[in-house]
Amino acid sequence: MKQYIKNGKIPIVIVLLAMIVHAIVDSIAVTALFNLHALEIILAGILLSVIVGFSFQTFLDTANLIRKSFKEPVRYENDIHKVHQTAIKVKKEGLLSLNKDILKEENSFLRDALILLNDYKKPEAIRDVMEKDIESRRANLFRSYNLLKVVSYVAPSFGLIGTLVGMIGLLSHLDQSHAIMQHMATALVSTLYGSLIASFIAVPLMVRVKEYNEKIILRYQIVMEGILMIATNDSTRNVFDKMNVMLDEEDRLDYPGTQDKERNTFQYGSQV
Repeated sequence: MKQYIKNGKIPIVIVLLAMIVHAIVDSIAVTALFNLHALEIILAGILLSVIVGFSFQTFLDTANLIRKSFKEPVRYENDIHKVHQTAIKVKKEGLLSLNKDILKEENSFLRDALILLNDYKKPEAIRDVMEKDIESRRANLFRSYNLLKVVSYVAPSFGLIGTLVGMIGLLSHLDQSHAIMQHMATALVSTLYGSLIASFIAVPLMVRVKEYNEKIILRYQIVMEGILMIATNDSTRNVFDKMNVMLDEEDRLDYPGTQDKERNTFQYGSQV
């Protein structure tokens, strides 16, 4: 269902963009929309604000996160099955059997969780460390959101600055009709550029990045809950169900293996 909705968005976006472009082009000549001076003020101003306010690494991370939000959807199935298999393995072979899995695990959050599970005895201690880890990762993820928020704020502001510069130039050349038209174009197009960048680029990307970050955080929380249930020596079925119920209803997974057999063998909430 979600894949169908996602695929259905593409033609809708294309149609809406075509409508906007048609409305603009039909009202204004394309050549009138391009003004080098206005473009310089907007782009230089935005980049200057970003460079002063954020590290270059945050800029790169933001570009990478935006790319991932389009190319790499957040999936929970693999983590849920991994943690569930870990629960089964711990029941059968004990915590020391996780050493090889820790070395092979590529997901840094899950690897750290397995290390905590292997090293700590009290679930409360594991929860405390993992919650702090999630908060740290949340802060790092939302730096990209904050960068885009700054762009959405400063783009209209620099558009207004471009307008003021154009108006000053216009008033300085009232005796030259050609200069008046040139500066008037800079004044009006600057505001247009700033509004377009904020409304059609920065704000939509902010919303997209925020939603993507929240999905990543949910992924961490799902892993944390599963690990904590393993630490309390809960049943493998409970471990799976606790993680699974955190997903949207339409995204929930079927329990692996024969469900009827497990229901008959174990009481819900009992130890395996």
